[in-house]
Amino acid sequence: MDVLLIHPPVNLELKKPIQSSYYVGYGLLHIAACLVQNGYEVVVWNLGAYSKLDPRVLKAVFQKYDPISVGVELNWLGFSRGAIQIAKLLKEVKEEVPIVVGGTHASILATEIVQNNPAIDIVLKGEAEKTFPTLVEKIEDGKTITDVAGLVSYEDGKLRDNPITNRDVYKDLDDIPPYSSKIIRNLSEGAAMKGMPLASINTVRGPCHYNCPYCLGGMSATIQGRQEFAQHSSNWIVNQISLLIDEGQNEFAFQDYLFLVGQQRLIELAQALRREKIPERILGINMTGLPGLLKEQALEELSRAGIYNIDYGVETGSHHILQAMGRPSTQTVVLDAMKTTVKKGIIPFTWWMNGFPDERAEDVEETIRFIHKTAMAGSIPRWITPLIVLPGTKLFHNAKDYGITLRLHTFEDFAVYSNLSENALAWYPEAISHTTRHMSHLDILRLNAKMKIETYKRRDTIVENFMKTHAKQILAYHPQISAEALEYDLKEVMGYVPKSFY
Repeated sequence: MDVLLIHPPVNLELKKPIQSSYYVGYGLLHIAACLVQNGYEVVVWNLGAYSKLDPRVLKAVFQKYDPISVGVELNWLGFSRGAIQIAKLLKEVKEEVPIVVGGTHASILATEIVQNNPAIDIVLKGEAEKTFPTLVEKIEDGKTITDVAGLVSYEDGKLRDNPITNRDVYKDLDDIPPYSSKIIRNLSEGAAMKGMPLASINTVRGPCHYNCPYCLGGMSATIQGRQEFAQHSSNWIVNQISLLIDEGQNEFAFQDYLFLVGQQRLIELAQALRREKIPERILGINMTGLPGLLKEQALEELSRAGIYNIDYGVETGSHHILQAMGRPSTQTVVLDAMKTTVKKGIIPFTWWMNGFPDERAEDVEETIRFIHKTAMAGSIPRWITPLIVLPGTKLFHNAKDYGITLRLHTFEDFAVYSNLSENALAWYPEAISHTTRHMSHLDILRLNAKMKIETYKRRDTIVENFMKTHAKQILAYHPQISAEALEYDLKEVMGYVPKSFY
């Protein structure tokens, strides 16, 4: 190999971490595709997909290779400990090989990472399909790397932090080559690596214009370097999906802001998927949505194109919290969205949070009632978590203005998420990021547990109502799914509610 790219485990010392680590980020896979396009031999190790990973085996395998550089993915805070552990192990084997860490979480806390972790030579901020190949080429040719955009390093007590701007990312997203799953290789013959249950497809990039104060989406221009919202063409998306189908993949997800492209572009994408007979070749596609943005015609076309379920970030049932957080929805809008979505043969999965600024116990009680109300309208509660106040968000940087007190500040503080072993009640007080005017961190956790318990208690009623009232619509639009499989899936989703945390 010329370049080794690694999706790390959560934590080598944990037998049962609270977050699955099977999914390699599409950013890492597209970087791999760009390197291949530039003539490099690239291998991706999905170390999070191994049930057991012996550090000695990992070091022995790595010893056989002499890569130009190693890239380690750190997209989400739950992989912090694992990313550092892998960097240290590889550095022990080959000190001279530059180790580069990148991804959203790495970009947000780049300075701390390079200053406090000597095994990591560089953090490469933002979208790196252009910058990582440039970095590898310079390392290979023995040239200085100090001018590479987005590069953050710390050497001899000196910090370097290069900006990344719009010119350092692909203006036309279609110029980014599609990725192949074949580039993900086993460590060695006979290694027990699990496959990814579904493949994430990149459809859009750039800042979300809703700019909710608790979300990184509106701040992505600062984090990723892309100043304007951009989207892949329908043909590019269809080509990426077709490539992965040919490689054996049959479930997909659009887990980005595809819903922001507008109704006409969504309809065009759906029609392109149908022209290429994609729905006939797959089990289904998941996507995310904002309640009320997807209108009836678009939902109809998307359902016929294979969209089987939509994750809706409802967040709260409290009207004044929705307003305070700048959410463009009301209870009426949310209920109408659930009814329209399920009528068009798509399962509306709902996501909820608590711990918002100015939220009181009565707001949480209102949310509990609204979760059940939306479920009776056809939705399935999927995820109930405490709000995490992350670096890079308005809440984090203006905490006093919002009446919150931060409990987690640094990279090391947030690394607690990769130290947590799963427990049945999702009771992790050390991972609550803040307190509010009205709630301590334990109050936030107790009320979150109550939201989960009250929802889970209604599990059978919710599933029975769905199968009796809405299953026919789902099965009519998606004949590849049986009633038995649908009911099983719904019970599985709701069965995870008590364990959901972040």
